[in-house]
Amino acid sequence: MVLKTKVGAGAALALLSTGLLAGCGSTPSSTGSSSTGGTVTIVSLRGTSGPTASLGVPGNNALQIAVNAINAKGGLLGKKIKLAFLNTQGSPNLATSLARQAVLTDHAAVMFGGVSSGDGVYEEAVAKKYHTLLFSYTFNDAVFTRTSDFTPYFFSIVPNTNMEPMASALVFKKEGWTRIYTISPNYNYGHAEVQGFLAALKKLGVHYTLLGQQWPALGAPNFTSNITAILAAHPQAVYGGIYGSDLLTFTKEAEGYGFFKKTHFAAQYGSIDLQTLGSAAPVGAVGFARGGWWTLNSPKVTAWAKQYHSKYGTYPSSYSMLGTMAFDAWVQGVKKAHSFNSTKVSQALAGDTISTLFGNYAIRACDHQAEVPEYIGVVSSKPNPYGFDGYSPTYNASWNNIKQGCPANR
Repeated sequence: MVLKTKVGAGAALALLSTGLLAGCGSTPSSTGSSSTGGTVTIVSLRGTSGPTASLGVPGNNALQIAVNAINAKGGLLGKKIKLAFLNTQGSPNLATSLARQAVLTDHAAVMFGGVSSGDGVYEEAVAKKYHTLLFSYTFNDAVFTRTSDFTPYFFSIVPNTNMEPMASALVFKKEGWTRIYTISPNYNYGHAEVQGFLAALKKLGVHYTLLGQQWPALGAPNFTSNITAILAAHPQAVYGGIYGSDLLTFTKEAEGYGFFKKTHFAAQYGSIDLQTLGSAAPVGAVGFARGGWWTLNSPKVTAWAKQYHSKYGTYPSSYSMLGTMAFDAWVQGVKKAHSFNSTKVSQALAGDTISTLFGNYAIRACDHQAEVPEYIGVVSSKPNPYGFDGYSPTYNASWNNIKQGCPANR
């Protein structure tokens, strides 16, 4: 299994006030109804084509399973849930128009946000303007919860770009890797991920030498120039913010250059990546994942994974797990508020502890960041019980060493 490193805060600081949640804008009347009968619409805004598809599709699949399960039990507050899928294609412009469609045409009670932080910044703006809940369980730039323009309708159910890099920084410190290089996609998430990693090294007292940085475009057709530039610098280790199809392309090309024998590499090798790479997975590389469901020794998780596999022909991803956890949070908030109204649900969830089949987690009242763990280990050639290569349990850290707390501006 993968030992998990938790990098959330301690106790939540303060409940959001009603005044903070009030303001101009409009909330569709359907979101405030709690009478029985009829349906309530929820919308998933995901890039299910293009370079983010491997992250977008598994999240949608898991949401559908969760919706089917709750509808089979009679729905939520007496209403059946209708799940609508809108494909942003990883385009910020399309994400903007589709988020508006979700609110103004579909009258969504809640939106479950996209893959890319480039999409997320526009989706959050729509959520704020129209007072509609938005949960992210994939895009994770810490700016979404740390900005002074705080949006109380936004909830982050994913380790952010301060939390996630800390897990890798702990590994780099443990191994004594100080001559480093970074590669990350050239947009806001990619830069935030690297900044978070370097800040974590500094916080841990690691005196490092940054030999260089590569910023390929998201969806780059090849990484040859990036790989050769990195190897020419002879780093001890490389921190990778690349993900999805980009990471798969990079891995296959890098193997041809003997990359993984010449330097250490840390990147987002999750269950989908390992299933896709198979025997080509880079054994010995440091893998981190935001939702390592395959490491949880739980009959309920196993049953969920097998149900997913039976329906879709592949095992879930980290985002299947996190999407389920985000949906669980919304359901719990609706039940606690006895309403679908976004303002009431937001108030109900701030500072609450959410119960899921993957374990309980808290949502900080100060910024709506969930205290969820990052999973990290070393890619192993030994298959896990689900049949794809997994991680060996090499690294772990105590909670007290990596507790970050709420942002100062909260």
